[in-house]
Amino acid sequence: MFSDFKYAIRLLLKSPGFTLVAVATLAISLGANTAIFTLVNGVLLKPPSYPNANRIVRVLEAPSPGDRNVISTLNFLDWQKQNTVFDYMAAVQGTTVQLNYSGADPTLIQANRVSAHYFDILGMHAALGRTFVDGEDQAGKDHVVILSNLIWQTRFGADPKVIGQTITLESGAFTVVGVLPAGDNPLEKGRARMWFPLAFAPADMTRNFHWFGSVALLKKGVSLQQARTQMDAIGARISRDFPDSNKGWGVGVDLLADTVVGPQLKQSLYMLFGAVGMVLLIATANLANLSLMRAVSREREISIRIALGAQRRTLLRQFLTESLLISFLGGALGLALGKAILTALKATLTRYSLPSEADISLDGRVLLFSFVLAVLTGVVIGLLPALKASRPTLTNSLKQGGIGSSSGGSHARVRSTLVMAEVALAFMLLTVSGLLIRSLDKLTKADLGFDSANVLTFGLPTSAKRFPDAAGLNNYLRQVRSRLEQLPGVTDVAMTSALPLQGWGYGMPFQIADRKIVGRANRNSCFYKIVSASYFHAIGMRLLEGRMLADTDVYGRLPVTVINETLAKRYFGNESPVGKQLLVQEIILGKPQLGDEIPWEIVGVVADEHVGGVDDTNPSSGMYVSCEQSPNYSLAVVLRSSIDPALLREAIKKAVHEIDGNQIIPNLKALDAIKDDSLGSDRLRAMLLGAFAGVSLLLSAIGIYGVISYSVTQRTREIGIRAALGANRGDVLGLILRHGLTLAAVGLIVGIGGALGLARLIASMLFGISGNDPTTMLAVGCLLALVAFAACLLPAWRATKVDPIIALRAE
Repeated sequence: MFSDFKYAIRLLLKSPGFTLVAVATLAISLGANTAIFTLVNGVLLKPPSYPNANRIVRVLEAPSPGDRNVISTLNFLDWQKQNTVFDYMAAVQGTTVQLNYSGADPTLIQANRVSAHYFDILGMHAALGRTFVDGEDQAGKDHVVILSNLIWQTRFGADPKVIGQTITLESGAFTVVGVLPAGDNPLEKGRARMWFPLAFAPADMTRNFHWFGSVALLKKGVSLQQARTQMDAIGARISRDFPDSNKGWGVGVDLLADTVVGPQLKQSLYMLFGAVGMVLLIATANLANLSLMRAVSREREISIRIALGAQRRTLLRQFLTESLLISFLGGALGLALGKAILTALKATLTRYSLPSEADISLDGRVLLFSFVLAVLTGVVIGLLPALKASRPTLTNSLKQGGIGSSSGGSHARVRSTLVMAEVALAFMLLTVSGLLIRSLDKLTKADLGFDSANVLTFGLPTSAKRFPDAAGLNNYLRQVRSRLEQLPGVTDVAMTSALPLQGWGYGMPFQIADRKIVGRANRNSCFYKIVSASYFHAIGMRLLEGRMLADTDVYGRLPVTVINETLAKRYFGNESPVGKQLLVQEIILGKPQLGDEIPWEIVGVVADEHVGGVDDTNPSSGMYVSCEQSPNYSLAVVLRSSIDPALLREAIKKAVHEIDGNQIIPNLKALDAIKDDSLGSDRLRAMLLGAFAGVSLLLSAIGIYGVISYSVTQRTREIGIRAALGANRGDVLGLILRHGLTLAAVGLIVGIGGALGLARLIASMLFGISGNDPTTMLAVGCLLALVAFAACLLPAWRATKVDPIIALRAE
């Protein structure tokens, strides 16, 4: 083996061009596979890095089998008391808190309110101090806080004496009892920077308002199915006893590890992993072809070895040693390249593109994957040439060892098959990439239902402590809006409970007043956006029927709503909805409660607004109500200007602080930037797939060039005879081009079938374009044909330069 290894090194050093091309090709393909597999491993294969991750479950309401919804307080408390399958259950609610510093501006901090045993479920311990203890999630004992390590370092100067100190929040004073450990743990990577006990107040004790989630720890020995069976029974009792809020509702119990990755991210990762796998297959076919050509050129040498007594297994071992040496060199470089690609991907991804539970690192599983891939690639590259070269026909090989003699039909067929496979795979990859790029282009030009140009957005959080009643809150909002409208260049100012592209605000069940009454628990639901009357004009929404909301639609007047086009079509068909009424329960200001049903009269219909992102291809039904008639503390501001809104940032802060010097103004951001962020995952997916497709195209061109060039070399005698018998340069040029383009054409035909199959798999990712789009396939086909023609042209031109006298004399 050592002798084989030394001989392989000598051979590779004698062919530096082949060695460099082979190692570089493998490094690129193996590096891309390593990087993408690291993502797949960290997001999809590794369990969350919590102790007992296989026992941690997410528990939510289930309006119907397969659906999940957040929880109401009384339902959660019943689950907690009646189950015997969990060690602990903990409620979790995301929120924001206003942190006040002495002599500094208040800061808005992302936080979570959780039950006392939340950290026990996740197996997280404090680096300083402690986590919550029993009773601290009860009213009156809940003014304690745990800090993330990051905020402890950045906001509190990593002071170890912070434990026991009091920090001032808008809602009061809280004692710091713990600091979480630093490092790559899910809580540290998540959005929350502080954790507070979630203490249920008397006003929270409802069943019809759903507002938080929960996690639980399975008892040892209890299976997931056993937990589901018991929770189904508890849910059935609640459904029977409280039909108004829970009829038909159940309980959804899922492993936390299975819920952290959304279907779109999962599909994107699988698609990218498949793409780099195809690149590796193309690279392997390419190198197998090159190795086969080298093996054919060594047939005379191999024949002499066999004639002198060399055994076949010795020759096989020698060829495999050479190919494995190449694959290990390519794998080592690929590992370094994969790490660089991974670093670049992490820098490109937005902060919350991946779940906080994902552990993206080059661990032992990734290293083993890369090693196995390198070995398999080396075996595939070396095995076929080894088998071919180790059983030559001695007489022919010894007689036909000269340049320009034929290498045999079987060799040529294998090389041609590999090239056709490369072209087919490249066509499939290029088609999918082309579809995603065209889809992205259509997304950037899509009608989103609003005009994002020259619009600035920012949060305007308020609280019950500052404005305990609706009259005071709405008066304050009117003052802020009026002051902002006075700024130079500002044309419109509006308030909304949810910014465009960033969600619904609320989801509310509704009943059409003149239809058959359906129980509240089983009604259809729609998004419920609370806006100021100026919202539609501020973001440029189109009125389709009736009128918009008006400033005169205030509390005490007729409750009115504007619905979107989808709700109108879905529930009213061709009938005009204007003048009809939707029955929706009142949202009680500042409390997780629903009040009496309000008959909201429909006064207008607007074109659909994309609420779930730019690629929101299935618009939800929605209704808009005035913040005067349905007041809300969590509003954001939308400001349109006739000048670059970025120039107004400081003026906006100054204007708002003239009304209230303590008002926090978070997330000042252009609506165009929100739109751009919404396209981030689509853009990155198309960019990566486009890069992989470009590599596959280059490899295919190299493969076609190599085969045709080698074919010209092997057919020198034939070309010489043809020229001697009267063939002109055009005949020779056509002969070689036909050979290469025939291989490409067959590969394209095979690739079309594969591309149609792949297109069906990615149909859900496409916007405004079908998976079998003929324009994309025609463009890709023409591109590949052009590349194949260019790859064939140089060797074909070289064939026309063959001198028949020299070719025949060489024989």
